Amino acid sequence: MSIAVGLVFLFVLVGGGLRSAEAGCQNTLMNHMRNMWLCAVISYAVALTGFAIFLALSSKSPWPTLDDVRNMPWWAPFGGLLGGAAVMGMIAVARYVGVATFSALVIIGEMVVALIMDHFGLMGFEERSASLPRLLACGLITLAIYLMADEPEGERSASVT
Repeated sequence: MSIAVGLVFLFVLVGGGLRSAEAGCQNTLMNHMRNMWLCAVISYAVALTGFAIFLALSSKSPWPTLDDVRNMPWWAPFGGLLGGAAVMGMIAVARYVGVATFSALVIIGEMVVALIMDHFGLMGFEERSASLPRLLACGLITLAIYLMADEPEGERSASVT
């Protein structure tokens, strides 16, 4: 594996870790705001402010042309809304199932949809066959996540006390 690929993997791993920290931020925000819609608005307002600052500081980044915008698929700008739906799920249920189980279930959902998207080359991605090894890996990861998330009732009550 090249250093560049290793750095990309590290970046993705850190991003995944930040998703768990995000769940903690969202849960704490929800505890204090007591309204999941307000919590989501605050969360996205902070994100918008941060990204606006980075945009202002990144003078070397190219801007799209009018043709770029015209030729963009209609659904392309909805990534933030889809991410918002994921955040709403995090705000609404992570507190009840725990961040590990919530994250595990998110991983399964992401993995299955990603495998389908790769297989059919959807949304601008290159086709990558849902080969037997990839399907087996998906199944094994799902089994591992199930084992991690399936906490026996006795252990759950013992960890609360």
